[in-house]
Order: sequence, then structure tokens, then C-alpha cells
Amino acid sequence: MSQDSTAADRRVMNQLGATNKLPILNIDEGDVGILFGLPLGGLLLGSVIGIDILAIGLLLIGFTAGVAIVYAAPSDRTATQWLADIGRYTLKRPRVTRNYRADHTNRSTKGGMIEYTPFDVSESTQELTGIERAWPGSHAIERTDGTMEAFVELNPPNMDFAMSEDWATVQEAAETFANTEIDFPLSLYVTTRSFPVKELIDQLESRLHEDDVRDNPVFGDLIEEYREQRPTELTDIQECHYYLGVEADRMEIYHQYETEKTPLERLSEFPVVGFLFNPFVAHRVELEEAQIRTTLFEKLDNRLQMIRSEFVDDMPGWSSRRLTTTELCYLTIEFWNGEEHDEADAEHVIRSSQVVSRRPREDES
Repeated sequence: MSQDSTAADRRVMNQLGATNKLPILNIDEGDVGILFGLPLGGLLLGSVIGIDILAIGLLLIGFTAGVAIVYAAPSDRTATQWLADIGRYTLKRPRVTRNYRADHTNRSTKGGMIEYTPFDVSESTQELTGIERAWPGSHAIERTDGTMEAFVELNPPNMDFAMSEDWATVQEAAETFANTEIDFPLSLYVTTRSFPVKELIDQLESRLHEDDVRDNPVFGDLIEEYREQRPTELTDIQECHYYLGVEADRMEIYHQYETEKTPLERLSEFPVVGFLFNPFVAHRVELEEAQIRTTLFEKLDNRLQMIRSEFVDDMPGWSSRRLTTTELCYLTIEFWNGEEHDEADAEHVIRSSQVVSRRPREDES
């Protein structure tokens, strides 16, 4: 997709009237002064000094700087306007900015960042599944590459007797949502599990002790017969479970704007030499590890909320439920092992020791 058709260009009006661009270079007229002014200024400075080699070097440096500035300028601003905005922000902005009026006292907010206590999975589980650690406070798991993942379980209605039009409606709604709303990786996971026969038997057992069944012996005999025959009929029956998963990568944190790229991000996409700017894109903001994790958790929450509000809630009879961290671990292990696991096997999956421990300093001596 070309740069002229981005969402920011469609919503932000550059100026009244058509923009004037040079026919061959395809740049705005406001960029000409920067593109040719810097090389000429470097050449003039070298000529004044009287060193020919220095003049040529300053000419090349000025031309390179001019091309970089024009390429890095936002699409709705010319290079001259962009430099003017940077100068105004750097030189004229207030040194101190408050979130309250100067004649009012500051209303502080008690508390701070939510503390999440992670737990590590066992070494064998980590090698098999690629899960580095789990975060119970955020219902997410962290992969070995630092990517966070979260899932929701979909509970669609029974469509055994649905017509073809009903299936087409669901398909069209899912297709529209994926093509218009989703701008992040989305994974669909479908698995089968044995029918919960034990839960059915427990429900029938409790039903036998209710008053209406006791007052109707025929009804009680039917439930007794159903309790004896139904488990055998459901032995080989499998239930389908549907899950939608989202992920958040650490590199997404350093992209400040989703629709309009920063100047460094534009320069990193420059042909041939763009890779030289990648370290500056990744390290221009020094963030604490806790800030990175909190931002990743917020991205997961927002993306799952979008799925549930924009897709699931619009489907008649559909519901969803976010999986807990323990359920995510079991789901991943079942995927790799191909076997069903019970929560009673938790000690084989999750460490009982803490990730971060402490002891008195004198014990280290």
C-alpha cells in the first residue's frame, strides 16, 4: 500500500487546495529549500574556508542530510514546516508541564504499577512448548522469544440443524471483522476433548434427590435408566472447543504511532541503508522491564476486548470466556502431547518454587 493511502492521510487535510509537487522528483515545493539549500550551504561554507576537499565533503553531507530530512518528514507536513515545528517545540515549549493548574494543589494518585508475580514452568515443559513463564495476574503466558499470548474460548450455539444461510452469515461476519478490524496476529485453535460424562452423571445423581422426581416414580426410573445407558453411548463422543488467541511483541512498544510512522521508523525503511537506523528505533526510549510487560499486558487486554465486543457480542447466541494462565499452560501441553491433562497434574507442569526469592545478606558470606 502506498504512503498516500494511509489512514492518517485520509483523515488529515494537508492544506486547502491541491499540493504542488515537482513533476520529476515528486516532492513538495516546500522541500526544495531543504533538499538543495543544505548542499549549497555546505558548499558555500567550504568555499569560504578555502579547502576544496572540505567543500566537497560538506556538499555531500548537506545533500545526505537534506534527503534524510525530506524522507523522514511526516506525510502531512513539508520538510520546512516539520523543522519549524521541531524548533518551536525545542526552543519555545515550557520547561515544566503540569497536569493541573498552577493555582491548584496537585491531586496525587496513591498506589502504583500493578505487581504481577510470575511462575516458571518446568524445564521439560519449557523445552516442549516454548513457554518461558506464566503471569497469573494478567491471564497471559510469555514465550521464550518474549512475546506475550492470551486466549479466549468461544462458545457458539449448536448449529447442527442450521441452514446454509446461517453458516454464510457467520462466515461473512468473521470475514468482515478480520479484514476491517484486525491489524494484529490472530490465531484460531480448535481441539476435541472427551465428553464430560462424570459431570453428566453427577447432574443425574443430584436430580434423583429432588422433590419432583421423588413424587414421580416413573420419572425417577427414566433417569435411572438414562444414567446407566448414557455413559456407554458417550464413550467415543468428542466435544469441539474453539479458541482465539492474540499476541503482543516487544518491538510493538517502540512504534509510538500505529498509523503515522516516526521519522526514525521512516529512515529505517530507506532502501539499502535503512537497516542502519534499526538500533535507534529499538533503543530510542529506555523502558524498564516492568513498563514493557505492563504495556504488553494492556495490548493483550485491548485486543481481546476488541474481539469480544466487535465480533463475539455481535453474533447471536455466542459467548466467550478468557482463559486463565493455568488453562493456557494445559492447552499448550495438550497441543504438543496430544493427550488430555487434568489439573491434578499441576505439580508436573508448574514449579512449586518462586521465580524470585530472597534471603538475608549474611547467608551469602
